[in-house]
Amino acid sequence: MVILAPLNEEVFFRGFLFAGLSRSRIGGRGAILLTSLLWSVIHFQYDWFGVATIFVVGLLLGYARLKTSSIIPTILMHSLMNLVATIQVAMLLWYVGESN
Repeated sequence: MVILAPLNEEVFFRGFLFAGLSRSRIGGRGAILLTSLLWSVIHFQYDWFGVATIFVVGLLLGYARLKTSSIIPTILMHSLMNLVATIQVAMLLWYVGESN
């Protein structure tokens, strides 16, 4: 969740797809938009707010990819976001367990 999911998703979306799309007629901005849209759609397990949030995060990751020409920053950013989310869930579960 913290390492493998971000690594796999970033290699595919901001590595493979972004690289190819940015060299097409849609360019870098179009690649950011399209990869963000596709990335958010695969997270269908979340509600609309969650998917919209993931889309916005995808825009940020795409921008980082465009500016740095590397997927290393996007992998690190994605991993950090997943780590924070994992800690939040663990704390919530601990809190709910304590209140029962």
